[in-house]
Formats: sequence, structure tokens, C-alpha cells
Amino acid sequence: MKKLLLFCLAIGLPVISAGQDMYSARQLTFDPAQNGFATWAPDGKSIVYQRTDMRDTLGKNGLWEIAPDGTGLKQIFSGLAEHPRWSPDNRYIVFDADTGNCIGMIPARGGDLARFLPDSVTIRNGGLPCWSPDGSQVAFLEIKGESLCTYNLDNQELKSLFREDGKLPLPGGWWNDGKSILVALMDRQTRRSTIERISVEGKEKTQIPCQHDNFYRYLALSPDGSLLVFGAVNGRYVGLYIMSSEGGPALPLAVTENNHNEGAAWSPDGRHIAFTSTRSGNFDIWIMDVDIDEIWEKLQ
Repeated sequence: MKKLLLFCLAIGLPVISAGQDMYSARQLTFDPAQNGFATWAPDGKSIVYQRTDMRDTLGKNGLWEIAPDGTGLKQIFSGLAEHPRWSPDNRYIVFDADTGNCIGMIPARGGDLARFLPDSVTIRNGGLPCWSPDGSQVAFLEIKGESLCTYNLDNQELKSLFREDGKLPLPGGWWNDGKSILVALMDRQTRRSTIERISVEGKEKTQIPCQHDNFYRYLALSPDGSLLVFGAVNGRYVGLYIMSSEGGPALPLAVTENNHNEGAAWSPDGRHIAFTSTRSGNFDIWIMDVDIDEIWEKLQ
């Protein structure tokens, strides 16, 4: 199947399209384990994703790297790892380690795990770490105080930026100017969320209006900062939608019946989106080629 897909791509034949995909999507990974949460290298030449199989006995769980055309697959970290993010300077990958109970970092081309947060920081079930645009800071969810925090890798300064009783501020990424952080603010009881923009000083919170009533999380800001992809619940399943980063109407980007589509990640040039989908019967990484100008025409 993988060889057939690569052959189709090479000669320009149509690739798999399904449901309400805005553009055709092609399957990148073919692994019986769960694959998800892709992150692109800053040069766009590689994708790293998490592989999870709770029955794994061969050390294959961890982080894997693959080229966007499906070649060059290799493991760069062995161990339970989730939500990887590639640093802007191409040097490191930060992720949730130890079943989400700590945040770790490795060299982007593979190496030993480093834990850099102070022992006083409590992470549980994932802190969803994400880099500032200049690569000097990591934003994450600290669970003991249920707060959005940042850690400065240059001066080891830890800041708690924002908290709200009964809510979990789930970081989705930094705004392009580095002055604010995108957050899915989830109510712990109802599990419903709003999209918020939190200033790095923690003094300002601005809600981004979303006309989809069932917004969930999985925020992904386009490289030019104009568009925002998010996950929304449709019955029992999550689908991906796209809208202006300032809010407003949303269009279905990847929504397939009785399947999850989640965890979107833009390529650095804004021409491709990698995401996780179960449409093949398993959690795998898929890639969609997108046209930002055309999306804007559809949003008008």
C-alpha cells in the first residue's frame, strides 16, 4: 500500500479523498500502532510524530521522523512521548514524556532526554508544551495550579501567566509576534471550551469568537497568522475546521463520518496541513495540500 501511494504521488494520480475534506488528503503513516500529533521541521523537510502502542515490547513507542513524501522513516526517541513540538531554530523537540507526567526535550536529530522544568512544577496527563517564536520560551499547562505557565530556557525564569477557577487553559501555540498565546479554555465540568488569546504578561485575555458551538481544542495558527484550524466535536467524533484567526464563520477542513480528524499542524510555507485521522481504521498521519487564497475566498 505504501509503495502504491508513493507511485501515485510521483506520477500525479489522484490520492484518497473522503467525507467533507476541503482538499484531497493522502495517508502518510501505515502503522498498526496509534500515530498522532505531527510537528514539522522549520525547513519543511521532515515531520515528527508520536507512536503509541500500550502492548509494545520492542521499544518502538516514542517519536518517529518521516519525510512528507513518506520516505526516510526512523525512530528518534524510544519511550512514551506525546504532543511533540519542533523548536523554531531546528535544534530541539519538546514533548510530554513519562505518560504525560513531565515535559522533556531531545535534540531534533535524536539523543538523550532532558528534563528542564523545576521539580516544583506539576505536570499530569500532558502539559501541551509549545515554543515561543524566538525559541527562548516554552508555554505549558501546570496542573497543580491549573495555570498557563512559561519557562524561559535562557534565564530559567518560570512564570504563571493565567488561571481561572474551574477552567483548564490548554495551550495551542504562540501568536506570531510572541506577545500572546492561543489557549483552549476548557470548563472542567462541561468539557466545553472557548478560544482565548492570553498576553505573555498575563494581564489581558481576549476571546476569539467561534461560531461552531462544539469547539474542543487542537488549535493551529497558520504561518502567516491569518487562519486558525481547530477541532470541534460532531457527535462522538472530532473534526477539523478552519476560520479567520480573528474569529467568525468556520469551514469544514477535514470532517469524515464516524472518524476522528484532529491534531492539525501547518507546514512552514503554509501550503500543507498534517493531521491525525482514523479514516483508514487506525490513528495515522495524513497530509492535505491547501490553498490559503482559495480558503479566504470561501470564508467571504
